[in-house]
Amino acid sequence: MLDHALFAVSAGIAMVSTNLDNLAVLLGLILVMEQRRAIIGFAVAQTLVLTLAMTVALGLNQSGVPFWIGYLGIVPLVFGFRGIWKQYRDAEAQDADSNAAVTSVVTLFLSLSIDSFAVMTPLLADSAPTFRVAALVGAVVAATGLVAVATWGAPRAKSLGPRVVRLDRIAPYIMVCVGLYILFNSPTDVM
Repeated sequence: MLDHALFAVSAGIAMVSTNLDNLAVLLGLILVMEQRRAIIGFAVAQTLVLTLAMTVALGLNQSGVPFWIGYLGIVPLVFGFRGIWKQYRDAEAQDADSNAAVTSVVTLFLSLSIDSFAVMTPLLADSAPTFRVAALVGAVVAATGLVAVATWGAPRAKSLGPRVVRLDRIAPYIMVCVGLYILFNSPTDVM
């Protein structure tokens, strides 16, 4: 039982260490949009990443990470350019549809979670079934902890509100930067 607990802790540490960028983005999104949407987007993205990692781990043929995975950086890049275009096209209409906003947040977190996928997949693939469950529990607890930290920290950061004007206007630029980061700091570097 101690082995399983320690394995869960190590999976949780791996999840936190690969999601520090997501934590920063989650905290920033909580500042500029409805907290519920940001948290739902993060939770859905982490659920998809862990589900995909488990699925790939169960069927992995030890061929490694697919070469095309870095091209997922195109997704936030496109969303970012779309947001910039909308800002200049229609400056007074800033509120987006709630579903589109959550979809954009999920997409952003999915594109930032390539490193989590790359860490969790071999960890799960190289483990016995009971240890896989322990790893998933540790990863879910870690992701929940990240949400708690962002939720706790956001109100403190919101007190800076008068100094930080219209942060929502920089979100598309952040998405463009994230997309470029993923494209340039990934397996696409080999191409």
